[in-house]
Amino acid sequence: MQLCGRQNVVQRKMVLLGDGACGKTSALNVFTRGRALDIFVDNIHVELSLWDTAGQEEFDRLRALSYEDTHVLMLCFSVDSPDSFENVSSKWIAEINENCPGVRVVLTALKCDLRKDEEMNDNPNTISFDQGLAKAKEIGAVKYLECSAVQNRGIRESFYEAAKVALDVHPAGHSSSGSKCVIQ
Repeated sequence: MQLCGRQNVVQRKMVLLGDGACGKTSALNVFTRGRALDIFVDNIHVELSLWDTAGQEEFDRLRALSYEDTHVLMLCFSVDSPDSFENVSSKWIAEINENCPGVRVVLTALKCDLRKDEEMNDNPNTISFDQGLAKAKEIGAVKYLECSAVQNRGIRESFYEAAKVALDVHPAGHSSSGSKCVIQ
């Protein structure tokens, strides 16, 4: 029931995950410094708790603490880093399955502006849209998104789409096709 003059607010936790220097913090900064931070999905105000994680190996144990009560994981890689792309399946999915089994994953390509960079045009190691989409299917991600923090292209849309995924996660005892991470 909605009270006069009040909106229903749904709180959701989103964790950004991926290799160090793949662009997570830049994407998050562009999103949070934008003029409109409110996200509305089907007239529901979604208040996101955004968690930026350190992807370096020395932070593995600390990073595991950020997973509790997560509704959606935004798993990120950089299109100019084949290593970060490969680590999606060789490192990050195993960590997700160990710490947060069943939590929905949104695979997000970052630094997409580098595909059109004149210096990168001849670089065969730049990850294509089709490669990213295939990786999303391989890991069972519910969505594949692409964005560029430098050009502020696709940032808001990426967080909006991830918020839609998070909104579909309900507390225990309610029907939902998604899970929430609970560490005991």
